[in-house]
Amino acid sequence: MAIKITDLQTVANAYKANVNVYTTNPYVYKDLYLDLTQNQTTYQGFQNPVAKKDIQVSYDDQAISNSLTNLFNTIPGQRFLFPQYGLNLRQYLFEPISEINAQIIGRNIFDSIKTYESRVTPLNVNVIADPDNNLYIITITVLIPVYNATVSIYYNYDLTRQKFINITNNQ
Repeated sequence: MAIKITDLQTVANAYKANVNVYTTNPYVYKDLYLDLTQNQTTYQGFQNPVAKKDIQVSYDDQAISNSLTNLFNTIPGQRFLFPQYGLNLRQYLFEPISEINAQIIGRNIFDSIKTYESRVTPLNVNVIADPDNNLYIITITVLIPVYNATVSIYYNYDLTRQKFINITNNQ
């Protein structure tokens, strides 16, 4: 006597018809934040919230923004299995904050997005020098082809902290 598993038959039929039965997610892209955040969670049956550490995820355009933040804050050579990945702007750390350096930084950012982030097409990178606050104000405009949408993402490159700060999502 043969055993029939109906769920597997559904998957097999969908595979033959070239239909994905697992596309019930309301999002296209999902990405992990690289730090653990402490969340307050209330479980059923307990009156007080329980503090726990959990991995935070982002979806769609926030996932892309998160990925870009990781790209900009990674120095080439930091990722052992992908040593070319990242953007090295430490060479501008002791350089004067000027419009010429802002243009060079913008070109480096544009090229790194084009090279390492295949989910978007960079359209424009605008970098404004702010020597009074010791930072560069960066506006990145990208096209997300899956949605056919243009999104602007805003960063500050803080030379004091040597870090890209996403001011779009307040990360």
